[in-house]
Amino acid sequence: MTEPPARGAPGRADVTIADVAELAGVSTATVSRVLSGRSRGRGDSRERVLAAAHTLDYRPSSVARSLKLRTTHTLGLLITDIQNPFFPELVRAIEDRARDRGYAVLLGNGANDPMREGAFLDLVASRRVDGVLIATSGLTHRHAQWLARTRLPTVLVNSETPDGSTPAVLSDNRAGGRLAAQHLLTLGHLQLGMVTVSLDDPAATERMVGVRDALSVPAADRATLAIELCDSNVASGASAAASLLRDHPGVTSILCYNDVVAFGALRAIRASGRSVPEDVSVVGFDDIDLASFAEPSLTTVAQDIVALGSWGVDRLLGSLAAEPGTVSPSRFHTVRLPVRLVVRASTGPVPGVALRA
Repeated sequence: MTEPPARGAPGRADVTIADVAELAGVSTATVSRVLSGRSRGRGDSRERVLAAAHTLDYRPSSVARSLKLRTTHTLGLLITDIQNPFFPELVRAIEDRARDRGYAVLLGNGANDPMREGAFLDLVASRRVDGVLIATSGLTHRHAQWLARTRLPTVLVNSETPDGSTPAVLSDNRAGGRLAAQHLLTLGHLQLGMVTVSLDDPAATERMVGVRDALSVPAADRATLAIELCDSNVASGASAAASLLRDHPGVTSILCYNDVVAFGALRAIRASGRSVPEDVSVVGFDDIDLASFAEPSLTTVAQDIVALGSWGVDRLLGSLAAEPGTVSPSRFHTVRLPVRLVVRASTGPVPGVALRA
């Protein structure tokens, strides 16, 4: 018998099952059965196998095991933009749930680049992940092409396909827009502004529809809405809010596409010499952790980010557990989770109302 190699770092890649078999004096089949738990071995063979594996610091190949079992216990996750604080919070929720279920997550940041997103989706397919979660603000044509040809179980988080052909979970954006606008109307605001991203973004469209729902009731017949478009970042939100205030100086409140844009609006309002909420009230959307630390703290529509991530993982793993060739009646559907308004210091009565009260 040859002298065993010196023990190295855990999981040495140069140690094979054949090395364990040689040191233990058994066949590779016996080693495989003992280490997989499928057999206790005969006589003292199990003890010899375990001792040899310990001496050589052998770790079974996860790749070989995955090929044999046809599962990697790994999920692919594509997000739109890691710089938006909403997405790291969503990633945490997804990863926590996946870990609880015994799965690892392979993360890709699309950086709002359709080609980069497509390259990642092709990569995870080649890496034999068990399934994919796509968490974006809206599906691109590139996503649609990939979804049409992939055979990987896939779940959408924070977006949906127009025909509902892929399981999806997202927040009730329309209800969120309505809640935000109703809150401002209740405070007496009739000259509303809105800083939002392009209405090519489905979430932006739904939130806009919700705002218009609130403004369509008879009690709001004198309300007006001025709209300014921006990108989904602080700087663009500040620039758009500054333009809105310049072109519509009578605006007393601003609804924002998300909390990041709202942070920009807060900056623009202060730069114009106005105060929040004494002169202009601001409402965000998402309720990211930073919202409560803004100055003043941000009134916002809260999405249940943990529930979004957990539902996405559970739905995907439910697909993996289904019998091959079967289609559950609920396989293709969209779930909209409820949202809630979180009132903080960035909203108040329309200027003058508090003085007359």
